[in-house]
Amino acid sequence: MGYIPIAISCADETRRCWAPPRDIPRIEYALNHPLLLSGLSFHGDDGGDAGRDFDGDGGGGKNEKRGGGGERPERIFSIGASSGGALAAELVTKQISQAAIVMVMSLSDPVVKQMRKSPKPTYFAPMPRDKGTLQRVQRNVEALRRHGDENGGKGTAKSCYILDNESCDSLPLTPNYLVQRVPQMTREAAMTLTTKLKEVGHIDPGSNMLIVDPTKSNWRNIISPSNSTHWLDQFALKPGYSPLAKALHRAWAFHEYCSEVVVPALHFFEDWYNISKNYSNTYD
Repeated sequence: MGYIPIAISCADETRRCWAPPRDIPRIEYALNHPLLLSGLSFHGDDGGDAGRDFDGDGGGGKNEKRGGGGERPERIFSIGASSGGALAAELVTKQISQAAIVMVMSLSDPVVKQMRKSPKPTYFAPMPRDKGTLQRVQRNVEALRRHGDENGGKGTAKSCYILDNESCDSLPLTPNYLVQRVPQMTREAAMTLTTKLKEVGHIDPGSNMLIVDPTKSNWRNIISPSNSTHWLDQFALKPGYSPLAKALHRAWAFHEYCSEVVVPALHFFEDWYNISKNYSNTYD
């Protein structure tokens, strides 16, 4: 099985929060885009469609197809964090996607109620440090699984919800970690950064774990006192545009995207659909 990743940004460029009434039509439009429906095959050297703007009137999203042929992929899996995680679940309730990864977010009671009507595989990935969200996600999963019990555990309704409360835990902030996470990061630069943060008590020297929250601390001033926009004239520091900041936030692990769960979640989705298919074939 192969995957085509499709990255879609929310319309809110200020708060960067997803809103279903505004953003779901945009997602539908992207999923019906001619380049996707034609298998992303185009030719840029012969006057073809490369670089062409297919948005037309800028609206759409009602399953219209504007040429290019082809059909939607057999299965679409939605992945999101925070408000994007809640939206990923809503896409499942609206039959737009067939499975969801919900990172660092709990779901509202109305969304849980909709999910009960047509169970689909959902992988919940909260961060243990955020105890409030973790507890709410646990209640979400308990409610969804209890619904499976109330229906006699029929089919795979009870087993299609995974709660992973370990994979998104805090990580040691080491030079190797930074080299793996931050584009263009060198071991020398990573050593410099971790050493400076240890000197001011932001990193525990024994465990290499962050002990000061980087989303609230002055770590930027510590490593780059004379340049507030870039460190070493190379690594962006501006909030919201800094891979380095994202790496520190993931190491702290309170409310951040958690890539560690993507592969196990995809394996779970594939296995679930194989099991579900076998069950359906047996009992239909």
